[in-house]
Amino acid sequence: MSFLRRWLSADYRAARTAEAAGNPEAAAQHYALAGDFEAAVRMHLARAARAGDRAAELQALRDALHWAGDDPALKKLASAALGRALLAKALAEGIATARDHEKVREAAALLLAGGEHRDAGKALEQLDDHQGAANAYSAGGLVEQMESALVQDEQKNQSDHQAREAFADYELHLGLGRRDDARAALERCLELTPSRDRRRLLDDLLAHLITSGKVELRPRGGGPGVVVSAGPTIGLGRDALCDLALRAGGVSRRHADIDIGDAPRFSVRDGGSRNGTMLGGMPIAGKMPLADRGVIELGEDCRIEFAVTGEPPILALTVQNGLDRGRKLVAARPGDRIDLAPHGLPCDLIFVDGRPWLGRAEGAFRLGDRVIGQGRAQLLAGDVVVIDGTEIDVVA
Repeated sequence: MSFLRRWLSADYRAARTAEAAGNPEAAAQHYALAGDFEAAVRMHLARAARAGDRAAELQALRDALHWAGDDPALKKLASAALGRALLAKALAEGIATARDHEKVREAAALLLAGGEHRDAGKALEQLDDHQGAANAYSAGGLVEQMESALVQDEQKNQSDHQAREAFADYELHLGLGRRDDARAALERCLELTPSRDRRRLLDDLLAHLITSGKVELRPRGGGPGVVVSAGPTIGLGRDALCDLALRAGGVSRRHADIDIGDAPRFSVRDGGSRNGTMLGGMPIAGKMPLADRGVIELGEDCRIEFAVTGEPPILALTVQNGLDRGRKLVAARPGDRIDLAPHGLPCDLIFVDGRPWLGRAEGAFRLGDRVIGQGRAQLLAGDVVVIDGTEIDVVA
């Protein structure tokens, strides 16, 4: 635009006046109307520098890029400024979501267009896009940075491959009922490539792991469930945390305990109850051994039949009256095989480190969608086991 035409333009004169008055926004508008796009871009850049917040700064820089048009020098200048601002905003707010990643990629593209290859590469490295960063460094002739990015890209590819293998191991172990192995595989996967989705899978798995030495198997469609325990002590009482929780008014919250040891293998003691504990009709004081068969009475409202059978010895408790009539608990020491066939379930359990492992002497069973033809499966709370057509819920 010639000097004469500038001064003959009312918009140009208005732009000069606005600029002198310190109003870059009005100056930019008038410069653009006068056709002086270079000055308009300069004013929008000045607007950005004076902006009171990030949103106003970005709007000013986008206006600068718009008025730069196809002019290479102006476009380069505006792109670099907008790219730096977008990257600074992303870094300040955090890069976590897919939308955050899109913003960083936009910033990197603008920085490349603005000739800021080093900053563009750094932006892409924030996304672990080391190959893209290497390309950006290469375009800027930054050989050392390019080589470093390529090394990181190779390491990332190797980690991604190992993480995929670990995740495949997790899915395999989970389906086969080897839940601790599944947990270890998923933890390794997360060490290699952190992922919010896989972290949620691990948290869910940990929340459902049974490590207490107690589990309840509840057949669907009828019949009481069976509580199976291999803890050092079996709690009897109204408290829901007791191993055998009972709904009887005369039963205390922690009415009595059965200890599992060596000699005697099983012994019962009162837990300081209000109504006392009787064995064979006689009140007990201290520990009383349980052998063969008999009846434990918790106050006057609850009778529990017990039987100690087999080698190694297994203790079976069956509630004889009240709301919990027919409810059963079967107990043994950790590592002992607990045959549940006498209690209506054609399977057995072994507890290892508090974890229940289910198996069958003969025949297969289904764990979720997977058929377990041989061996054992580590149970999780919430599992559904299907044995001979009967669905059984696993409750911690």
